[in-house]
Amino acid sequence: MAIVLSPHTRVVMSFNLRLIRVFLAIAERKNLTQAAADLGVSQPSVSRSVRDLERQTGAILLERTPSGVRLTEAGHVLLGHARNIFAEARAAEEDLEALAGLTQGTLRVGGSPTIATYMLPPLLQTFHRRYPGVELRLMSAPSRVVARMLAEREIDVALVETPVEDPRLNTTQWAEDELVVVAAAAHPLVLRSPAAPGELAHELLVTREPGSGTYDTVMRALRAVGVAPKRRLEVDTAEAIIQLVASGLGFAIVSRSAAADALAAGRLRVIDVTGLEIRRPLMRLALVAAGESAAARAFGAFLDVGSAPRRGPAAAATRASNARRRPASRSSAAR
Repeated sequence: MAIVLSPHTRVVMSFNLRLIRVFLAIAERKNLTQAAADLGVSQPSVSRSVRDLERQTGAILLERTPSGVRLTEAGHVLLGHARNIFAEARAAEEDLEALAGLTQGTLRVGGSPTIATYMLPPLLQTFHRRYPGVELRLMSAPSRVVARMLAEREIDVALVETPVEDPRLNTTQWAEDELVVVAAAAHPLVLRSPAAPGELAHELLVTREPGSGTYDTVMRALRAVGVAPKRRLEVDTAEAIIQLVASGLGFAIVSRSAAADALAAGRLRVIDVTGLEIRRPLMRLALVAAGESAAARAFGAFLDVGSAPRRGPAAAATRASNARRRPASRSSAAR
């Protein structure tokens, strides 16, 4: 295996995988004692392994600090290769297991908040029924963090709400999300639905914080119809937005999937706004380099056969309920 330790030197070495495993544990823990505990060996044994690996590479990989250890430049280079080595080994193991029908293995799925909270749970439940021997792990984080986790092979599948530019990753659309304007049943906007875009500018908009994918999508859509909200309440989760708006505070623009339960229960109503229709692609990220595990490939195939979020009976019921609550003069003539 070839390891590049500097821009000018290419060193070909035969590495001991045990030493690489020890190095990876130290790099992740940033602490020799904790790495030794994870590996079930003594700290002197871990220290010897580091010295052996540094002798083998001819480079200093770690620097001691008062709080633990930190990687040198050479250590960071080796860390990237080490993660790839064990990801490939894990993929090989799972490919062999797949020959027996994917009866074991681990699938680590990362999703941006709306996807992880509202869309992935039913998908993972169905996947688990099909492959009960596969251990599932779900992580929720902003799109850019999910992308980094995949690039560094900390997860196997990455699903995000906003495009991510990273030369290590390929991006494909796996579903489409609809965002809807919602408010509590007694909110004046509900009674005026369908509303003109300008009516939104004078109401309190409850929204995600700047920098989130949903915030960017919402503000871009409002600008496109000439709306600049005068008052905003910024919240860090979609669930908090839904609870605030359902209590009667302002209005929001959220994923229909996120609002589905509150809509079905009648705590929220969808407000039709003339000329405002918001849809966004949901993206699946994949490594440019090979090495996807059998479980990840199986989940990708699972997504490809029609798992995209759809408007279900609850959405249809919500639209019908809204129609019944509109004044007769507006529900017919205004359309």
